[in-house]
Amino acid sequence: MSGIVGVWNLDGRPLAPGLLDDLGVALAHRGPDGDGAWVEGSVGLACRLLRVTPEAARESQPCVSPSGTALVFDGRLDNREDLLASLEDARSVGRDAPDAALVLAAYEVFGERLPERLSGDFALGLFDPHRRQLLLARDAMGVRPLYYCRRAHLIVFASEIKALLVHPDVPARPDDELLARFLLDDIRGREGRTFFEGVSSVPPACVAIVTPGGCTTRRYWDFDPSRRTRLGSFQEYAAAFRHHFAQAVRRRLRSARPVAVSVSGGLDSSSILCLARRLAGSIDGHGPSVVGVAYTPPPGSPADERAFLAEIERQEGPVIERLPVVAMGLLNGCRDAVWHVEAPFVDEQWNTTVALFEAVQRRGCRVLLTGHWGDQMLFDQAYLVDLVRGLAWRQAMAHLGEYRRWFTDADPRWFTRRFALDLVKYSLPARLLPVLRRLRPRSPSAWYGNRLKQHARPWRRGASGSPPAGASAHARSLYEQARSAYHVLCMEWNNKVAAAHGLEMAFPFLDRDLVALLMGLPGEAQTWQGVPKALLREAMRGVLPDAIVRRTWKADFTDLVNEGMERDFFLVVGAVADGLAAQLGYLDRNAIREDVERVHEGLRSASAAAAWKLSDALGLELWLQAFWAKETWATDPAEHRGGPR
Repeated sequence: MSGIVGVWNLDGRPLAPGLLDDLGVALAHRGPDGDGAWVEGSVGLACRLLRVTPEAARESQPCVSPSGTALVFDGRLDNREDLLASLEDARSVGRDAPDAALVLAAYEVFGERLPERLSGDFALGLFDPHRRQLLLARDAMGVRPLYYCRRAHLIVFASEIKALLVHPDVPARPDDELLARFLLDDIRGREGRTFFEGVSSVPPACVAIVTPGGCTTRRYWDFDPSRRTRLGSFQEYAAAFRHHFAQAVRRRLRSARPVAVSVSGGLDSSSILCLARRLAGSIDGHGPSVVGVAYTPPPGSPADERAFLAEIERQEGPVIERLPVVAMGLLNGCRDAVWHVEAPFVDEQWNTTVALFEAVQRRGCRVLLTGHWGDQMLFDQAYLVDLVRGLAWRQAMAHLGEYRRWFTDADPRWFTRRFALDLVKYSLPARLLPVLRRLRPRSPSAWYGNRLKQHARPWRRGASGSPPAGASAHARSLYEQARSAYHVLCMEWNNKVAAAHGLEMAFPFLDRDLVALLMGLPGEAQTWQGVPKALLREAMRGVLPDAIVRRTWKADFTDLVNEGMERDFFLVVGAVADGLAAQLGYLDRNAIREDVERVHEGLRSASAAAAWKLSDALGLELWLQAFWAKETWATDPAEHRGGPR
């Protein structure tokens, strides 16, 4: 995790003195190990460096080739051996070259096709003075963020939006349309947009090529959901999964310092911790040490998983640092959270999140592995539609019934409703789905003002790009999960919050080769005999404690979230009813005050819906304060296109 930034005055004007330094300062938290800059007339690149891998010990950036091509790179390459083999004739790089140097050497061979040759988590900016073009590229899953602002005379890019906003010619303002999609409806169809009007993100698996004549974006790689992998038995499927899962974890253990795992005692994170400890010991005899960090809710709460942590330590030894869940403090700590994530999003457990990051820092770690996205990638019930299409109704119903044995704390009707929705979604022609959604009853929250409601409408749902018509429902569903714009936003938020604490966050369950394997497997093999995550459970036998392999419930933080929100309830209501969001027409203060008692009562229920409603409004308010408090705009955006000054 490093911070990269670049500016190109497309009209040929030399860069203003000190401009690149000013933009780089906004990314200083991403790179405590040094900074560098390269300026050539109207173009400048800069990097704030965090050294993570063994090869990065003496790395410096930007990298400049003898031909004059300059590169800034944030990332981790997973296919170094393949790249080195394809560059045998390139004498400028050796086996111990930093990833950035390897990428630059590969560009000299492959040119614009470079991104297709890269595998891992990365974002890069590369300027080729001979072709007079800037190449921006992002990894296949979108783990590393990369943003840019394109004006008639200018292109600016950076790892975080706050660096772009430092430039005096980036007149960003809130994107009201996207805010409405995020807060009132569905953001899954969003492609390359941010909450800042005029600022775009490079979509995952895409490359943007900028020249003085324009900017074009194309996808350089994608999953093939029509590809199918069929093996002879469940044990063979489990062995294939184990191979790819081990590869995914091993790739993210490439660190010169200890590696931490955020572990809860759940199946996903516990699998990563226990497997990582075995793999680290086999990496040429000098792999990194692996430690677990867990936050522990009060004893006896529905989120109490200490018994499972004890099972891990009974097997692995005292490898987990426990941190008590701390008070929420929404109006204090969450201001920092919103500034870091650059989005109207509040983490209701922010103080606990910070405590975990600080504990990881104290251990000397720079990489934090997490089990995020395991639920989405390892248990998706759309495969039941494939069973029905194959006339295996009895098997589909048996699987639905089996779910109840493994989710003892869930309402079994939820799975039945999900099954019915999937039948409709994957059976009707795609052209009819938007029509049905328009008929769906909708009632946007009364809390939101006309500034947002005027944009509310039934947006086309779905992923960025469409899987082929012949793909199974199982493969299509996983494809949509992998390409979900909301999930990409979440990855960007995780990256930026971790970067604020000098850490690199990595997600083994989002390894592109692992996800591609899961898309190709039959869903009934992944959920063998109706057992959720059966493939992971079987693959981890002998690695995980048996009590975790057989675990049948998930931690529930609803009570803790509601308690934290109730503690600050009247402060939060006052902040959103009398704040900047209401002043600018995003929130309706009268509607909020009329609804206060009902929402307050909702915090004492078994649902977190009331807390989420409050946190959405608070996130919007804190985001406006963080980035726009000194500015005001006319109600009609057309009256003030210039944005904040």
